[in-house]
Amino acid sequence: MKIRLGAVVLIALAQLAGCGGGGGGSSPQPVTNHTVTLAWAPNHEKGINSAGGGYQVAMSGQPTINVPYVSGLTAPTSTVTTLSTGTYTVTVRAYAALDTQGGGAGSLSAPSQSLIVNVP
Repeated sequence: MKIRLGAVVLIALAQLAGCGGGGGGSSPQPVTNHTVTLAWAPNHEKGINSAGGGYQVAMSGQPTINVPYVSGLTAPTSTVTTLSTGTYTVTVRAYAALDTQGGGAGSLSAPSQSLIVNVP
């Protein structure tokens, strides 16, 4: 089985809480946590959409988020996380329990194109 990078295109949908306005002053902006939803196009290969398959979401400075296949037709193609104010580089990789020869070594796609996510 070959995992195609083209099938894992990253799209970030940020659902950010309202930022408090306020006007001038030279005080630094407070660091605020926001709920961010990251979504991507599905990979339709069987290995990703069966037990032992799924996606890994990597964000600069954050632990990798594992989004495993659980049940149903396809692995989930989004995850929700809380991020502090800042700029993050995000990539997604698809993985499967089987390797390209059908053995149990597993396989992992190349990362998707990087996406920059700015959290106010």
